[in-house]
Amino acid sequence: MPVRDFAEGATLDYSDEATNTLDAFMECDYILFVEGDDDVLFWNTVITRCSKLNVDIRPVGGVNELKPYVEKVRNGVLDCVVAQDADYSVHIGEKRHSRVLYTYGYSIENTLYNPELVTSLLGVWSKKQIDASSEVSKWLEDLVNSCTPLFYLDFLNAKKKLEIDTGAGHCQRFMVSKNSEKFDRQKVSSHVERISKQHALSLSSDELSCVKNVPILVLMRGHFLQSAVLRYINCQLKLMGRKTSVSGDALYAHAIQYLQNCFDWSSTEGQYYSKQISVL
Repeated sequence: MPVRDFAEGATLDYSDEATNTLDAFMECDYILFVEGDDDVLFWNTVITRCSKLNVDIRPVGGVNELKPYVEKVRNGVLDCVVAQDADYSVHIGEKRHSRVLYTYGYSIENTLYNPELVTSLLGVWSKKQIDASSEVSKWLEDLVNSCTPLFYLDFLNAKKKLEIDTGAGHCQRFMVSKNSEKFDRQKVSSHVERISKQHALSLSSDELSCVKNVPILVLMRGHFLQSAVLRYINCQLKLMGRKTSVSGDALYAHAIQYLQNCFDWSSTEGQYYSKQISVL
């Protein structure tokens, strides 16, 4: 199947047999295929911090492009490793494979955009010596309290394989106003009620038991969390009198740097990644 050789800037077609010899050719322990460019730095950091493996990481262009690799690894056709967003897979009972690595939360963003990072970002970009941890915690608590029904609905949508557009991919429609970082609970509630009624959806006690103990910041879609964090940071900087704004790329770059230098790899989340990689 086609494998994109990003290191050489060319697209080459490899057979499955040739793909299985790439690790020897590249003189590494494993070839690791990931979804996109953002995933390369994330998984490189995870593997570097959790092991001494020499891994060649290659993005394939997206989640749909990664699926054939995942299936061939699961079926024993390919000997490589793949890494992907967990989405809701663990909560819907998807069987896992030792050479398919998953994020701790829904996606890499759920690991990257944690409370400590947001607090750090405000300190750096405000150019002030401030401790915003209390304010950040309150905002995240409001996010969780406001949006929990939305992500229970999104989980149910995934579990039942309905492919409904639940609106859980971006935060904008659920804010108090276009320029606000505050969530409007009524907007969320009305939206969830409308979708649930339209598709006759309700969360059973068994389905609720799959996710009720999962922190919403772990369960929610990563792009939703990223968009909310970016909005919050820029709103706070404006309140502090800063005329600058933070871009999505700048947010990601700082998050990767934080992951590399400040993340607690002895935490439950850090140990989750270490355990996955230890069985390769």
